[in-house]
Amino acid sequence: MSRLYLMITVTSRVAGAKRFLDFYQSNGVPVIQTVLGRGTASDDILSTLGLEATEKAVLFSVVTPEKKKLLLRELVHTMKITTPGRGIAMSVPMSSIGGKTAANYLLTGKSEDVELPENDTKEGSQMSAYQLIITVANRGYTDLVMEAARSAGAGGGTVIHARSTGGSGEKFFGMSIAEEREMILIVAPAEEKNAIMQAIMAKAGMETKAQAVTYSLAIDDVAGLRTVEMD
Repeated sequence: MSRLYLMITVTSRVAGAKRFLDFYQSNGVPVIQTVLGRGTASDDILSTLGLEATEKAVLFSVVTPEKKKLLLRELVHTMKITTPGRGIAMSVPMSSIGGKTAANYLLTGKSEDVELPENDTKEGSQMSAYQLIITVANRGYTDLVMEAARSAGAGGGTVIHARSTGGSGEKFFGMSIAEEREMILIVAPAEEKNAIMQAIMAKAGMETKAQAVTYSLAIDDVAGLRTVEMD
């Protein structure tokens, strides 16, 4: 298919969400979904610094290769996303979209026709320098997941509350799978991915009360990574 990208932006819910929404809209990119999350700094660290838990907004947009390059450049120069605490943005290649009408809506926010770009096989064949590690765990075990991830070199992450859509009474290793779940998003260098995922599986895997499942996606480009390392 024609190459499109999912842009994922994580920023402060209070100070950053409106600014990033306006930024994307001013560049002709609709934000198709915004979900709430929180940072993963521990309560001890927050108490020491005199801070409250950091609320995050996670914005999702679908963009063409040309828009992706423009946005990543302007995120650095205009939005100053490399400033510590400002946020992080990443692009993930999309493999398919359910029809042209859906693609039109995702790219424009309207039903009007758009010309889809041709697939750039050269760009798609490059090795990804960073990976987005996604871990889904029972609610209340984020600290356990992050302790495991940090023991293998991970920086900070963002938590999104979610719900299991499986049937009631599901069990794994004899334990019921909780309906309330949390998604932990961690961006890490590709060479650190395996160690981080192995640590999560060893300390918070499906045989533990956290019942964590983890997987990763190759990130095409990333801006603002320093904020993750300093979270």
